[in-house]
Amino acid sequence: MDFEWWVLIPLAGIAAGIFREFFRMRLRQQSLGTSTHGLSKDVATLKQENAALLDRIQNLEAIVVSQTWDVIHDKGLSPVERDLKVSSTTRRELSEPARETANQQAAEQLARRLRA
Repeated sequence: MDFEWWVLIPLAGIAAGIFREFFRMRLRQQSLGTSTHGLSKDVATLKQENAALLDRIQNLEAIVVSQTWDVIHDKGLSPVERDLKVSSTTRRELSEPARETANQQAAEQLARRLRA
């Protein structure tokens, strides 16, 4: 039985096509990898900016909602009355976080008692 060498020619062509497609796929994967790396950097940067902006908005909301803001911008008060009200509302607003933490601690104690 004689081996036919011509059979190797189509097999070599098929193997060459497979290798060519494999290398094209590898190039596409590498280019996609670099683009996704850039996108992940952009997403991380945007997350940091978003967190910073959220902090700024919360600070602005605290200022606008505060009673001190209302007193300062009340046009019907004299300067002396305004100063008195500002000092009293400032004292009240500064003591509110202490009340909030006390309320939170009381809620946590109550939750522990209910679990037990």
